[in-house]
Amino acid sequence: MELRQLLAVLWRRRALMAWTFLAVFGGLLVLTLLCETQYVSSAKVYLYHSSTKATLLGRASLDSAMVSSASLTDTERATYEDLAVTVPVVRPVIAELDLMRKRKSLQTLEFIPFVRLVIGHFWPRLGLRPMTYEELTNKSLVHVVFPRPYLKAAMMEDSDILEFSTSASSMRLAMDLANAAAKSFVARETAMRQDECRTVAEAVARELPKARAAYEQALAEQKEVRRTEKIVDLTSEGQQLVSRYYTLSSDRDANRLSLIRAQGMLANVKAQLAKRPEFRKTSESTQRSSLIDSVKLTLRDLYLDLAAAKTRLTAEHPAVREIENKIEEAKRIIKGESQKVFGSETVSTDPTYSYLSERAAEYAAQVAGYECQDEAFAALLGDVEKKADAFPGRAAASALVAVRVDANQTFVSNLNQMEAMAKVGEGMDLSIAHLVEPAELPGKIDDYMRPKISLMLAVGIAAGAFLAVIAALIAAWTDDAAGSRPALAEAGTRVLGAVPRRGAVARSQALRRLREVLFPAGTGPGTSIVVAGVDEGDGDAPRLCWDLALAVARSGARTLVVDADLCPPQPSGLAAMAGLPSGPGLAEALAGEISLESVLVPGPEPELFLLPAGRSLSVAAADRLMDSPRLGAVLAELTGRFDRVLVSCAPLSRSGDALALGRSAGEVLLVAGLYRTPVGVVAEAAEACLSALGREPLAVLSGVPADDLTPREQWRAIRARLRRGRAARAAG
Repeated sequence: MELRQLLAVLWRRRALMAWTFLAVFGGLLVLTLLCETQYVSSAKVYLYHSSTKATLLGRASLDSAMVSSASLTDTERATYEDLAVTVPVVRPVIAELDLMRKRKSLQTLEFIPFVRLVIGHFWPRLGLRPMTYEELTNKSLVHVVFPRPYLKAAMMEDSDILEFSTSASSMRLAMDLANAAAKSFVARETAMRQDECRTVAEAVARELPKARAAYEQALAEQKEVRRTEKIVDLTSEGQQLVSRYYTLSSDRDANRLSLIRAQGMLANVKAQLAKRPEFRKTSESTQRSSLIDSVKLTLRDLYLDLAAAKTRLTAEHPAVREIENKIEEAKRIIKGESQKVFGSETVSTDPTYSYLSERAAEYAAQVAGYECQDEAFAALLGDVEKKADAFPGRAAASALVAVRVDANQTFVSNLNQMEAMAKVGEGMDLSIAHLVEPAELPGKIDDYMRPKISLMLAVGIAAGAFLAVIAALIAAWTDDAAGSRPALAEAGTRVLGAVPRRGAVARSQALRRLREVLFPAGTGPGTSIVVAGVDEGDGDAPRLCWDLALAVARSGARTLVVDADLCPPQPSGLAAMAGLPSGPGLAEALAGEISLESVLVPGPEPELFLLPAGRSLSVAAADRLMDSPRLGAVLAELTGRFDRVLVSCAPLSRSGDALALGRSAGEVLLVAGLYRTPVGVVAEAAEACLSALGREPLAVLSGVPADDLTPREQWRAIRARLRRGRAARAAG
């Protein structure tokens, strides 16, 4: 579609566009004025890994990865963003500020002007109820019409700053809400770190008695060996066995420390999960999975295979890589199955529960891996001990006892250090969150008001204009009104032309052309034509019939116009167009109440006469007269007395008079309005004429594209009306 055609389509539907624009723009404006004003504020929390705290946590086997980097990873950013609006953070804020919200029924009542002011002054707590966690953190389109306090948290782009954004009915409440949420988040993050240290300390305390007992047993064995065995010299083969045992012992102890930490973290998360109502719905029978047990057996064998492969191959060997990939896959299976167990029989959208269940599954997978490694280390160490016991002279066995003592001593020392660091961490502020920018009163408070009138006006203009254009294009796409002469021809009519509705000269010339087409040279006297509109909505047919009769009469032909619409929707007709008073006419002549000669009225042209419709009849009475044999006789008599007879009758969509008159007339001329009459209605009328009369009807299009006023003409017309109005007021 060319730009010119598009502009023409939009211009023809300017009324629809104007109403659409006013509806959208006015609706947004009214909504902006009626809705309660909300104020927005924000507080910023900086998340930074302190090297001192990271070292302490690393010694306690907590978050050792933080030592190498002060910035957050993408996973940590997403985790903290989710934690910021969880129940443990938000509920203390609700309790501290005693947050309330208005009921929707009260907010609907406050749309009435001045009601909000009256209620706020005399009954400030009317219709208020305590807010819930979901209402404070969830927002929808309803929130725009029925506002309430709102809180959200998001990591700022390309930084480790967590921003708490709030909205409330006052700036003070919005600031207090943002600051309270930021402080609650910092406190919660600190408590989580301290809880992790506490659970690790408890896990170490449970493991220490067993480690000390193992150390004392190793000392006793060493003492006994030294009493009975005097040989300590080792061959190279025996030395390799001792070195192998020492290495495996060190790796096993490191793995056991990681296992203790993971068990402590898992116990901490389980304790938090047990407080959640979603977890309490889970039955105890689902807390153990047979799939996890079977995968753990496979995982233990994989660790044994990995240890055996590393004694023969390098760490980059494909066989070693394949075993490591299988181990990771087994851990993923355990994690997925653990997550099902912790969330079985429960579907929860609470981010707190989702976060805890995710962490529980992660720690469960870690515990399973460490346990399987511990079992693998035990099997490998047992194998080394058997070889040492079988070594000649038991020299290797004696050396292994000393190595075992050193390994147990080191393990006990590491446990004591982990316990000490964990207990220190329980009493320290280990949080990495710091409130760096609390919410404060802004200098220009208008910029922090929602909805903002200037912004809503701009949105209303943009949305109104866009939807207005869309509405016009949809109307053009769905409109099946006749838009051209070929459209009428396709509907089954013989199109004679188009007659403008405005412009006296253009309309007069178009009627002259139509006259010559209808009555070409050589046409004898006594020709009659029925003129009827296609649709009720197009009222141009009577006017076109009258103007056409004037043009025919000016050519010198004795012309008669018959108004055959006996029951019009309103009391007007050709007589009113001719400026003649109402009186008897065709209705009285068909009823035999008066002679036909007495109702013929001279028109404004010497050769023009008018037969008015007469009194207005009911539909039933009009149908009886139009179906009577008298109608054919009257029409035949008139055709014999006049050269040209034009009969104006009711539209085909309302009456079948045109078909009844068409049997006695020469032609039926259908009048369709440009961009007004649907093509389907024209096709139905043409088909009816073809079926009733046995010939296609003629058709003329009332209106041309030039009938629409241009924007300049519209502006001139408006200015002219304004000038006339001012002149009338001045004269009055």
